[in-house]
Amino acid sequence: MCVIPNRVEARMEIEAQKKRRRRVKQTMSLGERLLQTAREARETAKRLPPGMEQARQLRRAREAEAIAELDRFLTNPGRSGPLRPR
Repeated sequence: MCVIPNRVEARMEIEAQKKRRRRVKQTMSLGERLLQTAREARETAKRLPPGMEQARQLRRAREAEAIAELDRFLTNPGRSGPLRPR
């Protein structure tokens, strides 16, 4: 005799599976990963002919570098607020 769970139990199990997060322990900091992404994007852009894809890779590199700089600023314990023009 096969036991078939009712619909409520099946739905609860599906919901529980959806809520589980895939947890990964990062070996590199966010800033390091962003700078690696920027380096890889620039290297890819060097191999491409001028055009949309090259521009897209260069933009990706600039964005990753900017975010890495922002992360460095925000995680610096001795930071002072941004300078505001008077």
